[in-house]
Amino acid sequence: MAPLAEKFSARYKETHPGIEIEIRRGSSNYAIAAIERGDIQVGLAARNLTAAEAARLRAEAMGYDAILLLSYSWNTVKNLSLEQLREIYSGKLTNWRDIGGEDKGIVPLTREAGSGVHTMFVETLFGKAGNGIEKAFVLRASKDKILRTVKRVRGSIGYGIVSLEEAETEGVKVLSIDGRGPTAENIRQGLYRFTRPQLLVTRAEPDPSAREWMRGFVEYVKRGNRPR
Repeated sequence: MAPLAEKFSARYKETHPGIEIEIRRGSSNYAIAAIERGDIQVGLAARNLTAAEAARLRAEAMGYDAILLLSYSWNTVKNLSLEQLREIYSGKLTNWRDIGGEDKGIVPLTREAGSGVHTMFVETLFGKAGNGIEKAFVLRASKDKILRTVKRVRGSIGYGIVSLEEAETEGVKVLSIDGRGPTAENIRQGLYRFTRPQLLVTRAEPDPSAREWMRGFVEYVKRGNRPR
């Protein structure tokens, strides 16, 4: 969301020349911690608040996005159950033929520890106590590198915050989970497993200038603007 906030803020300052806006890039965890310290006025977070955080902070939902499950283009498997995905990422399921695909070893790819995307993926699969269960090749990567790697490595499976259009353009297959794909409707209704919220987080009622920026940013997002 940071690139999107930067684009909106550049436009916002054109009509609000007296306002100074500083965008600090970081993870959702960084944004929430910075809000609690009082370092920033508004945090952008792509995860749910913990019960303790929710008791101290205010969160306003902007919408949802999803982690897409990606595989190489000629994979004949179109859908995985959550249990099959757990077995892949715990090293118990190692060949696509065992779930209806070709006789090819499965190459699971994951993100680096500390990544918000990685945390959500692991917790959805294994629960909050799931650290250490995952067995996969780690990619420190942008979404573009993830798409290129999955496309290039036969047998691979990975994940990332990408759009269906981006995956299609790159020629990467998007897999469904438990029979549900990452369509806009499934994401909006929370029916797709790897759906996460997009939140604006503040420590208290923001001052009028910050509140005006927040209202404008929410409308900017609702008009269909997306980071590229």
